[in-house]
Amino acid sequence: MDNPGEMVYFKGAMPILTLPYDARRTIRLALPDRNFLGSAEQQRIPAAADPVAEIRRALAAPIGSPRLAELARGKKRVTIAVTDLTRYCPDEMVAEAILNELAGAGLAPSSITFVVGLGSHRAMTPAEILAKLGPRVAERYRILNHAWRDDRTLVDLGTENGFPIQVSREVTDADLRITTGVIEPHLFAGYSGGAKTMVIGAGGHATIGATHGYPVLSHPTSRLGYADSIFRRFINAAGERIGVEFVVNLVIDPGERLHRALAGHPTAVYREGVAVARRVFEAPVPGMADIVVSVPGPPKNLNLYQATRACYPAILGPTPVLRPGGIVIVPTPCPDGVGDDFTRQWLSDAPDGPSIVEKARRFGIPEGAHMGYRFGRFLIHASQVIITDCQIPPETIRELRLSSMPTVQEAVESAIGALGPDAGVLVIPHGVATLPVIAS
Repeated sequence: MDNPGEMVYFKGAMPILTLPYDARRTIRLALPDRNFLGSAEQQRIPAAADPVAEIRRALAAPIGSPRLAELARGKKRVTIAVTDLTRYCPDEMVAEAILNELAGAGLAPSSITFVVGLGSHRAMTPAEILAKLGPRVAERYRILNHAWRDDRTLVDLGTENGFPIQVSREVTDADLRITTGVIEPHLFAGYSGGAKTMVIGAGGHATIGATHGYPVLSHPTSRLGYADSIFRRFINAAGERIGVEFVVNLVIDPGERLHRALAGHPTAVYREGVAVARRVFEAPVPGMADIVVSVPGPPKNLNLYQATRACYPAILGPTPVLRPGGIVIVPTPCPDGVGDDFTRQWLSDAPDGPSIVEKARRFGIPEGAHMGYRFGRFLIHASQVIITDCQIPPETIRELRLSSMPTVQEAVESAIGALGPDAGVLVIPHGVATLPVIAS
């Protein structure tokens, strides 16, 4: 397979970019030299030579916390929240390392429950859980998909910073709470990680609805890479209230290379992990572009809800790299479809970006519609967001106020035709996990 983002020159022809598409295939994009501004490439920082050893190292030297085996001594019931299939996190490796620590404290498998931190995402199938956690964990331990809408399984713990704390009973009934996660750029939290997989992943509809509502999404700190956002402050405070004692977070680049494992107290791990993540995910770019081709890549390309996160770096990063009125192009397969059935209904009386944002301001953002609000923010800045190479019917994409074209090549040629022959094109090969920074 070609290296995603690699530029290949053919004699007498324009440069060709090879872009990630799905787990098995790449796609190619030809760009005239005069239009191609560059590719937002992350720095090639050395990765951990042995991921298993790196995870064990982190557990042996926790940050701001005693070792997990010490915390677990005398505990009767342990809940471990793990990431779902929308996050690339080698949870099998992490789970095995955590379980070794718990076994050292004398805990039996019957006292340990895994909760898949779905948030509002779909439940994972038994086959997906097996692939995620491995056969030993899947066959020996109790594993539950989190049910974020089922009030019978949820507990209300009051409010923090004005937001309700509602979480799975599996979490509150435990006397030791552990969570896994990755530290990567995130629109609301600045960076993911810390206690997020338990606070939000195992959070109930009240928490998810409030933290994904208009006051958070419209807040000036809700930007990629803003590590002290209003959402992050809630996660940290709610994690303390819930009693998340220990986290294992990984910094993994888009090539699925582990750079650093961190374990210990949630906020201490987050703080140190963000410093590592900045070095991994920030990518210098020469300036603003008229057209941005941003590729979500797997696993974010499973559905449109996740894949459109590739728009964030162009528009909602530390500094926008797309000029106002420019065009964003997102090539993505989306085999699971839209991923949010309510958004189309919510957008039915809001035909464009300004009307979407105004509707959210006046009436709020109901549960399950925050993707639609994001589209509104995109379309206030960009003249178009074009989805290409996609399995979702074009009419469905248009109902979401986005545009559809068959291929990324056709979309780029159309965008250059619309914006002028000298329109500059920036390519972000790993659009969900890149923070483009304009060189000073």
